[in-house]
Amino acid sequence: MTTVQTIRRLPPTRNAKLPKEMQYWELETQGVNPLRTVDTSKGAYGEQPPAAGLNPSTGQTNQNSEITYVKTSKDENIFTLSGKNLPLGPYTLIVQGESLKIKSDGTNWWRSA
Repeated sequence: MTTVQTIRRLPPTRNAKLPKEMQYWELETQGVNPLRTVDTSKGAYGEQPPAAGLNPSTGQTNQNSEITYVKTSKDENIFTLSGKNLPLGPYTLIVQGESLKIKSDGTNWWRSA
């Protein structure tokens, strides 16, 4: 089971009244602060965050990105976020509505308030 990431609406690019610079900015910020919902109704599970820095296959970087995880299921199963790029982890979500926000410095993911 994996978390589900919400996707922002796509910016208007065809016949758009936005200047090209704003269209590029909108496209660039699509994945900067995603929300990932966690459903543990089928059992406990865990995952690792994406690379904290440059992804050589796409040319995209997660530096300065934030990811928010929110547990949506009402059960006692635990979601665990762990990995070598989480130096203070692992982190867990146990109860419905609990959230976790991590931010990348380009090398590691750090828990943020």
